[in-house]
Formats: sequence, C-alpha cells, structure tokens
Amino acid sequence: MASVMRRIVNWARSRSPWMIHYCAACGAIEFPMLATSPLDWERYGYMPVPSPRQADFMAGMGYLTRKTVKLMINLFRQTPNPKYVVAGCNCTATGGLYWDSYATFKRLDDFFTVSGWVPGCMPMPDDWTALLVDLRRQVEGGLKKDVLKDVESYIKSVEEEERKWAKEYYSRSQPPVSYSFKETYPECEENYPDLKLCVTSVGREKLRSVLGELKSKGFQLLLNIDAVDYPKNGVIELYYVVENTGDGSQMAVKTFTPRGDPVVESVHDLYPNALYIEREVYEMMGVVFRGHPDLRKWILDGNWEGPPPLRKDVDTASYVVKTFYKGDRYGR
Repeated sequence: MASVMRRIVNWARSRSPWMIHYCAACGAIEFPMLATSPLDWERYGYMPVPSPRQADFMAGMGYLTRKTVKLMINLFRQTPNPKYVVAGCNCTATGGLYWDSYATFKRLDDFFTVSGWVPGCMPMPDDWTALLVDLRRQVEGGLKKDVLKDVESYIKSVEEEERKWAKEYYSRSQPPVSYSFKETYPECEENYPDLKLCVTSVGREKLRSVLGELKSKGFQLLLNIDAVDYPKNGVIELYYVVENTGDGSQMAVKTFTPRGDPVVESVHDLYPNALYIEREVYEMMGVVFRGHPDLRKWILDGNWEGPPPLRKDVDTASYVVKTFYKGDRYGR
C-alpha cells in the first residue's frame, strides 16, 4: 500500500512542478517562449512562481557571477523539499564564453547536485522543453531531491585566495615614473572638429579648478572618467570627459597619477554623478579619490576580492586557470 501511495504522490508531483521565477543571465533569453501557445508549458503542469516557498525546482540559466550564485543559494534554501535543480546554457557547465572571467564561477554542480542539463548558447525553447519533460519523467520515477553542497567553505576558499593575491600585489614595489607630460590647458593638444571634441591636459593638482572653470563655461555634464594604465611608465592616465549641454561640444581633460600613489581629488561636489563613476574607477583600476564620501566597491562588491582587475599587470585569466581549472596555462 505504501508503495502504491508513493507512486501516486510521485505521479502528482511530476504533473505540477513549479519553477522559481528567477532568470540569472542571458541563458534565459529563449526560456519565455515556453509560455507561448506553440509550446505552452502549462500543458505539462509547469508554472513560474515568484516565491521559492511555493516552488519545486530551480533552473540555472547563463553565466554564474558570484552575486548570482549567492542569490541562488538563498533561494534554494527557502524552497521546500523535495526540490530539484536543472541547468541550461554552456556557462553553467563549463564557464562558456566567460570561462576566463575573474567574476564568475564555472560549474553549477560545484554548488548543487543537478538533475538535468541542456547545452547551448542560448538553449532553444524546444531544448528546454525536452529537459523539463525529462525532469518530469525522473520525478515520476522517484527522483531524490537535489541538495546543497558545502558551498560556504568553497566560496570562502576562493575569496581568501583572492585576498592573498591582492596583498601580494600591493606589497610589490611599483616601477618609477617615466612619463612625459605637458600641460596644455586651455589649448587643445588634440582637436576633432567633426566630433566637437577637444583634448587638453592639466596636472592632477589643478584638475578640480579646471573642471570648475569648465562647468562655469557651460560644460555641465560629466560623461565619464576614462582610465588608461601604463605599468611600464608607472602611471595611470585619467580622462574627464565633460559636455556643454548647450552646443554638444565636449572637453576631455587629461591628467595622470603615479601607480605607486594613485590619489586624485574627488569632483563629486562639482558633478554629482562622479559619486558612482569614481567608485567604478576605484574598484577597477585602484585609483583613490580623496574626499569621496563613500569610496567602496560598487560593481565588484561581492564579486571580486583580488587586486584591481583592469590593471594591465593583473593577469586574471591565468589566475582563473590556476584556481578553477587547476592548470598552469591558458585553455580548458
């Protein structure tokens, strides 16, 4: 009798599997087509739900950033048993296009047991349908629940390795400054009339006063702060691109800072959007903006603990090969 009841329960579960409505990345682009009339996944009893507390399974779709994985772990923990995990897209199996990215994990089954996989970039809707039909068949046959692995120690070990690398990187002496720089403001050292763009140069100690002067002349909009790393010359160049909102003309104000002392005055009080742009340059290139009220990671918060990843002497690809693929050279 117990065996018959178990078969009935498994049959019922296989006919009404609800999925956590959480699409992590680009691997989910083709997934919404399952809800359209040609495929109509509700014929199989599938339905997306916004809360993990009513869900039966979770689908990993696309690349796995650190933040994505941590969110998926929290969702999985809130899902009632028995619960299942399926994975779609090459990125969840091998890292895919992002196999050498410092900010992504490479395999979903490093964190969960996985009951089904579908390859592709991106998987087509009928591929997803085949995977879900297979999951349905497995559940009816008595599939055991998927489980969370020892993820805390794994994530902690990766982050500790990154912090160790950052400490070693900053302990190295930087090359001396060997860089030719000439102040040209208010003249243009490069002029592009067709683009209405003038490139000029100032020392970092005069940067705030020059930008303040330009703002008073109508250059009200800060478009970006571009950074260029020159490790052999021992400097990082910064380009503050501002635009005159009246006539569309632009000024790119170039300055530089030594790599060994990458400090520049913040301009957030002149251009409020610099609050966020300066944070991005800080985390990606390691430039410190003195006077910034909240200088901390923004995009990489929770995603990277190593040295500034966009500096040219920070070889993130080799680090990934060593850490995630246990190799000593490029390639998988």
